Amino acid sequence: MKRHALLTLGLLTLTTMATADRLDRSKRPPVGAAASPSPPKIAKLTLSNGLPVWVVRRPRLPMVNALLQLRAGAAMDGERGGMAAMTAALLDDGTARRSATAFIEAVDFLGASLGASAGEELTNVALGTLTAHLDSALALMGEMVSQPAFLSEEIERERRSRLHSLKQQRDLPALVANQVFSRAVYGEDHPYGLPVSGTLASVEAVTQDDIHRFYTRYYQPGNAVLIVVGDVNDRMLPVQLERAFADWKPPAVSTETRTAPARPAERSMAVYLVDRPGAAQSEIRVGHAGAARTTSPDYYALQVMNTLLGGQFTSRVNLNLRERHGFTYGARTQWSFRRGDGPFFAGAGVFTAKTDSALTEFLNELRDIRGPRPASVSEVELAKNALIRSFPRRLETNDGVAAVLAELAFFELPESEISDFNARVANVTPEEVTRVASRYIAPENLAVVVVGDLSKIRPGIEALKLGPVQVLDPDGKAVAP
Repeated sequence: MKRHALLTLGLLTLTTMATADRLDRSKRPPVGAAASPSPPKIAKLTLSNGLPVWVVRRPRLPMVNALLQLRAGAAMDGERGGMAAMTAALLDDGTARRSATAFIEAVDFLGASLGASAGEELTNVALGTLTAHLDSALALMGEMVSQPAFLSEEIERERRSRLHSLKQQRDLPALVANQVFSRAVYGEDHPYGLPVSGTLASVEAVTQDDIHRFYTRYYQPGNAVLIVVGDVNDRMLPVQLERAFADWKPPAVSTETRTAPARPAERSMAVYLVDRPGAAQSEIRVGHAGAARTTSPDYYALQVMNTLLGGQFTSRVNLNLRERHGFTYGARTQWSFRRGDGPFFAGAGVFTAKTDSALTEFLNELRDIRGPRPASVSEVELAKNALIRSFPRRLETNDGVAAVLAELAFFELPESEISDFNARVANVTPEEVTRVASRYIAPENLAVVVVGDLSKIRPGIEALKLGPVQVLDPDGKAVAP
């Protein structure tokens, strides 16, 4: 038996060597055709309490992922910044039936994962479980959403933890730059102007009544969608879901929130500096309000434009600031597509001594893409291939499918957005890239945010004469001269 195995191995080795001898190593292997994504088959139903449910059956593995998406993000916080994040974090800290410890132990006993988190516009409650435990796991999910205790001692524990975290975040220049940029672009009164986690002052001010009011207003079956993906029984699942969410009753009046926030007023270019004495590098953010996912007819052209400008390693800004000049380990651009006009920015952490030079290169790239140096055919093709070949990966796993469907549900997009994605990207032309860059990037309205050692970087930045210069603290508030 052993001799047979050795003989087989020897033959395979000889065959491999013979094949290798025929390979032309002077040429790259041909690139295969990109996979064509097809939308998963979605079964839609509505529970008796009004909760919409989307189900995708994938029986290959005995696992199920469920994602409950609520329109309850930081954009709904109002004066109490951090409300959405605190409410989500408190969901598993005890229910009407179990203490926080008992609830966590019940989830662990099933070997499941169950948690909630809030973003700018949404709260997601995510469940992952084996099919054999689906009924029990869904019951815990329903209990968590419909019967949170919001005990005063748990709220105080969460407050202390969050305040400690916020103090630590003030020492993270990249995070400070992101938050100050949002405030500079949108202002503190705009839904997109304050951080998801809130501020020290807003978190300190949150009360138990505030948490209850936020929960009552936004945690409604009619303000949510439940997406279930995996090895489910089509006949049993509706029964399991009705049982799991039986205690989640809709209020008398729906407060479903679907109105997009207004675009902030345009401002002339200005510079906002945050001092970080002794910093070895500066965090730069340059941008303004971008475009909405739902209202922009140019979404696919913007995706291609962003990819070639700063969305991949071979993008313009990265090849410029990293490869050509060595200012940074990585530079990028980013569009955040939301219900309203989410932020667009170019950013990087650059060496302190090269802060003003890096700003100059960023501004040059943002101006050039609008027409002076338009996107070439090769750049556009490279960007389109990157998008087309990466999209199918989003549909490989249960939670990936759930995330894609959640995006369709939130923005009320048709399922054809999945099947048509590659074709729409492939149809983008260099001329369209130039057009959308010219339309959506406005150099005269850029907010320039830099977090770094002002004693070393301020003279060089002021010499660029980009606009009025204002010094802010890590919360984005003006610092007296």
